[in-house]
Amino acid sequence: MHNKERLGTIGVFLTALIWGYSFVAVKVVVQEIEPFYLVGFRNLAGGIFLSIIFFKKLIKTTKRDILLSIPVGTALFLGFFLQTMSSKFITASKVAFFTGSYVIFIPFFSWIVYKKRPHIAAFIAAIITIIGLYLLTSFDGFGSIKAGDSFALLCAIVFAIHLMLIDKMLEYVDGIRMAALQLIIAGTISFAVGIITSTPFNINAVSSESIYSLLYLTIGATGIAYLLQTVSQKYVNPSKAGIILSLESFLGALAGIIFMKDPLTINFIIGGICMVAAIFICEIGSNMKKSDS
Repeated sequence: MHNKERLGTIGVFLTALIWGYSFVAVKVVVQEIEPFYLVGFRNLAGGIFLSIIFFKKLIKTTKRDILLSIPVGTALFLGFFLQTMSSKFITASKVAFFTGSYVIFIPFFSWIVYKKRPHIAAFIAAIITIIGLYLLTSFDGFGSIKAGDSFALLCAIVFAIHLMLIDKMLEYVDGIRMAALQLIIAGTISFAVGIITSTPFNINAVSSESIYSLLYLTIGATGIAYLLQTVSQKYVNPSKAGIILSLESFLGALAGIIFMKDPLTINFIIGGICMVAAIFICEIGSNMKKSDS
């Protein structure tokens, strides 16, 4: 079991690494492709990619598997849509830090669902996160919070719910099936909303740089990463999985600064340190809670 947990932990970390760069890829693509189509394409194509690789497993999908995957896929669509919308307005590194804050919500959602009070560290981490988010938005006060900041914060809340849903549904649905189904559901919803709302889509306006970034998002950050996350998370405690996955915020911010030349202000540095510190305080708390019980 220890070996499986170690491999699971490595798998979850690799997922965070792949996702880290995806913030830059989204920032590139969202300038040319509208969010509904970007989310739709990356998820649907990622789901089809997994379905082809694991065809023998997917062919045995039952009606129950599909029904249980609908809430997971819906949460995934919402999380991705909010994240993609925020990328239209704010820098890749800022989106990365905001998205990473979802780990702070997990202990509180677990408290609501499982009636288990979080460790004191979760409360400390939440306060540090609020300070970090305040610095990342700006020093001008909460009145200056822009649409991009609001989308990014809502995205973090939705991703925390998504992680909780995966943890629950994995008791009833095979991990690989869940990975493919949630992507297909999220992609289908996104395309449908894009068509219903008549969101424009012009294939001729898409540059080769955006196509390469879209391929990375589809196969790497969606197909491979979600397979890794779903299979690995089975062997890792949800709080621990959340902590490791949230390292993507630090890796994403780093990618934004290196590849997109995002500004490196003192607010950004201190805010980022607060976010990463909160993540690790939360992890220490969840480990202490496990050793107490």
